Amino acid sequence: MIGNLLNILVGLWLAYSAIFANPAGAMNNVGLAAGAVAIIVFAVWARQTDSLGWQSGTNIVLAAMLLVLAVLRWLIGVAPLVSFWVILLVGIAVAIVAMWSLLYRPQTARSAASS
Repeated sequence: MIGNLLNILVGLWLAYSAIFANPAGAMNNVGLAAGAVAIIVFAVWARQTDSLGWQSGTNIVLAAMLLVLAVLRWLIGVAPLVSFWVILLVGIAVAIVAMWSLLYRPQTARSAASS
């Protein structure tokens, strides 16, 4: 639960950083890689208490995409507009998926019988 809450905050920070960087999408590679590692750590932590595992798995894959972007930006350079869209969409997706996992609680047999 706490891991999902922290992933929401990291996802919102990524989206905010992508939008307000000058030029848009020109984030620091170290900050980008640190955000990706944080998402992976928080997703693994959240996986222990999640009722379904696909949300944390999705966040791990999205964080891996950010790591690949950081490495590509460091090695060959990536256009700021491409970086902007990748960082923005990954940040939004991480926040939404983590919030979904935080709020979703499947109906159990006991609660279904009492309804």
